[in-house]
Amino acid sequence: MSESGNRDAGGAALPSHPLDFDYHIHTIYSGHSGPDMFVPAVMARCEELGLRRAMIVEHAPAMMSETYASFDQWLGGREDRGPANAILSEVRARRAAVRGVEFLVGAEVDADPERMDGSLLLRDLSGLDAVMAATHILPGGEGFWFHPPEIPEDLRPEMRERWLAWMENLAANPAVNVLAHPFAELHNCGLSREFDPEFREGCQMLFTVMAAQDTAFELNETALRRFGENDLVGYAELVALARECGVRFTAGSDAHRGRQLGDYRLVPEVAARAGLQAGDFWHPPLAASLS
Repeated sequence: MSESGNRDAGGAALPSHPLDFDYHIHTIYSGHSGPDMFVPAVMARCEELGLRRAMIVEHAPAMMSETYASFDQWLGGREDRGPANAILSEVRARRAAVRGVEFLVGAEVDADPERMDGSLLLRDLSGLDAVMAATHILPGGEGFWFHPPEIPEDLRPEMRERWLAWMENLAANPAVNVLAHPFAELHNCGLSREFDPEFREGCQMLFTVMAAQDTAFELNETALRRFGENDLVGYAELVALARECGVRFTAGSDAHRGRQLGDYRLVPEVAARAGLQAGDFWHPPLAASLS
């Protein structure tokens, strides 16, 4: 994907709006983050980077290495607020010491892959500033998206339609503020068709629901780095379509290592190509985690 936007004296691409926030940061509580992702270290690094706002989130259910072994074991983490409670406690205790950054606490909660009605696997969302919803499991619980089963070519259209309908239900859930890394899972499972015109047309209803419910679309740096060149071009067109439908956006690094915090390379390019402006971004209000 070619660079776009303004350039500084050295020729580097500049975003058309400041990305001085990171709304998707994981910690040591994820079970699969680096040793530099203890909450105090994350907060100090965000301050060093000059971020204005940062939201620390964790998976619910937890994505510990042992839970990858089976769907049932992962599902056993339903309703577990342990990581969220620990992060809330640590952030509340340290906010005063890191005054340069406004820290929020959210959660990346999975949609129920068996019911597929948009319900979440964590219902107690108290104390959280924002809820990001994800589908890390294939519809019906057929496997994790990062280790997907082989989907025969003739079954892919049906699977794609089921997944998009599930996302519509998720976007309609009033407890959901943001769809986390939308379509990254479908892409990894071979269902995205490089986000071609036919795929984008199939997303119209989802974007209509998102706009009506004010459910934001996350531009996720880690997800974008998994895409090929043609995928990025098609994805930018998909983002532009979402904007035309009235959808707003967030941005996050999805950092699991300190070096990933606020490290945006592809998000500014996709945003610029899609014509996004500063006013197209939704910023979670800091409220619940202060109580």
